[in-house]
Amino acid sequence: ESFYLKMNFISDFLKSSPQDQQDVPGSIESIEKGTAKDKERIARPPTLRDIPKLTKEIVQTDSDKKEEAVAAAKKLYELCDVGHKANREPMVASGKYDVLHPLTLCLLHEGNDEKLHFVCLTLNNLAIPHDNKRVMILERGAKKLIGNLCKVIQSGKKEAYLCCIILMNLSFLEPAGPIIGQFSPKTTLRGPRLTPLENPNSLLRILQELTAHAARGTADFRWAFGLLANLSRHSDNALLIGLTGIPRMAIENVSLSKIDASEWKTNSLEDFSLYLLLHLAEATKDGLQGALEVVEPIMRNDSGIQGLKATMICAFLELPWEKFPNYGVIAAGAVSELMGNTFERTGKKRVYNDNDFQLRTAVSAYAALASAAFKADSENNSVVHTKVMALPTSVALLFQIINAIALHWGDDDGDQTFETYHWDIKAGDLAVGAVMSLLPALLEAEDPPRQSMGTQQACAELSKVFVFFSKKTSSIAVKARAAEVAEKLTESASGSALPLLEASYDLWHHGT
Repeated sequence: ESFYLKMNFISDFLKSSPQDQQDVPGSIESIEKGTAKDKERIARPPTLRDIPKLTKEIVQTDSDKKEEAVAAAKKLYELCDVGHKANREPMVASGKYDVLHPLTLCLLHEGNDEKLHFVCLTLNNLAIPHDNKRVMILERGAKKLIGNLCKVIQSGKKEAYLCCIILMNLSFLEPAGPIIGQFSPKTTLRGPRLTPLENPNSLLRILQELTAHAARGTADFRWAFGLLANLSRHSDNALLIGLTGIPRMAIENVSLSKIDASEWKTNSLEDFSLYLLLHLAEATKDGLQGALEVVEPIMRNDSGIQGLKATMICAFLELPWEKFPNYGVIAAGAVSELMGNTFERTGKKRVYNDNDFQLRTAVSAYAALASAAFKADSENNSVVHTKVMALPTSVALLFQIINAIALHWGDDDGDQTFETYHWDIKAGDLAVGAVMSLLPALLEAEDPPRQSMGTQQACAELSKVFVFFSKKTSSIAVKARAAEVAEKLTESASGSALPLLEASYDLWHHGT
């Protein structure tokens, strides 16, 4: 499940100074601590059986029913707070209760800010479980919910940041990314639907307006970038974001930070902004002028997660190989480790967890580094730089990724699941490209030459893997690339021993 968004609620949060906000910790639970006094006023703890009554009361808009509506909102919130997490799925995913529709309506009720606050807190808690996400994004009423959340953000109400967090929570469901990121409601009943860039009421344009006018130290500004960072994980969203003024703001967020990158907190503005730049750089260079100058110092000076993100951004933006520290050794090792961790779906203790990076992004960064090393070697007619990237452990991992994706891709019969997105064929395409860049080093013969049964076996088996993958990928360019790798391996089988290829094959073969 997606990680719990780290956040804090202080009743007068929006009145505080930007300096005060560095002390704002974060988690859903900490929001709930701020409502302890309100809970004390509730005489009897609500139960799931009270939901039909509460959903009727909460939608009341008459002035004489205002307090009753607020009380109902508080009770619905208490039903799914940190002490009642077990109620969250029954309230939505079970299908027994109609909770989402009334809450969606209440988002646009005017004149009852206290009710709106608890409605947003309730929606946020309900958006955490995976099965609830699916209902809230893929079933009837989803467009209305997203649309009303967008309207609250656009209105500039103090709950705008909570609506950004709700959408961010929902966007952790993989199919939700494009749905939320490209949300563009009809402006007229009969008119054509406008693209997100054409529509001033699209979420993308709303977030652009927010980031252009909100103060940098506000919660609205920070969580808007948190939402954008998550949405940009999907390449189509990243391409659209790249055509706005948002990338320039993200670069400024990083460059204007007075805090050392090693001290950036998770879910800080700087953390979100660097994630956004990472995803944008992976998809497009649009809007990223000046990004290299800002992130290169972070790559050189930070050995943690921010340095890792900066290294990958530099790779995507084609920083020359000679500018990577220690002749690329540090970059190669860090990205190779990330590639292995994302493949195994494990994180790195105290650095990142298994939800922070996608396998495709890690492989893409490794392929970009391999390409930079290959380019540097081509200029000098050598393989010295390529060998830095072609460590047997890293190459064995590329073989493993290509083989595993070829085996798993297409096994879901069209039903998109978490596994579908993990075994992303695009990650396999990128891994093939990485191997292609590393071939000069992998096919370098031993000196003095000698025959090797191990090399013959490696070439024969790996050739089959690349032929198999060429039949799975839909990319014509990758089909040709995989076929070319297979052909070169077949040609090399009868030649001299290839120590790097043989060592890489042995590690892959014994690890499968």
